[in-house]
Amino acid sequence: MPTNPLTTVGLMLTLAGLVGSFFNIQLTQWLRDLVALHQKALLNKAQGTEPQQRAIVECKIEFQKLTHGQTYAVNLLVLGFVIFVLVDGLLMIGSASTDPLYPYINVALWVFLVFFVCVSGWLLQNGRCVAQQISTILNAPAA
Repeated sequence: MPTNPLTTVGLMLTLAGLVGSFFNIQLTQWLRDLVALHQKALLNKAQGTEPQQRAIVECKIEFQKLTHGQTYAVNLLVLGFVIFVLVDGLLMIGSASTDPLYPYINVALWVFLVFFVCVSGWLLQNGRCVAQQISTILNAPAA
């Protein structure tokens, strides 16, 4: 007996929702850490005192940790995975287009996909911009 794709798409939505939610929480924390590092770098950029010089060294270490290539790679892989799961769910429900619930589930999947991509893209772009600002501060000659 064939199963209705609308009954199995719930698994796809659950998977995308869980992974997507944790991913966006992680991205938000990453951006928050970058913003805090930006403030610390701004406050200590004069490097006039020994504590400021020490703080700039700490900023450089933290900056390398937050902007390492693996961080970006993992972020892009998780983003790609969630998009894959959502698109796969959309393809799965295509064969159930005669079901009365199809339009609602289809719209929900599309809205979630667009929302997820927009929020994730916004967080990634903001993080990239803040990282560039930090890099400019950390690589500027000492005053």
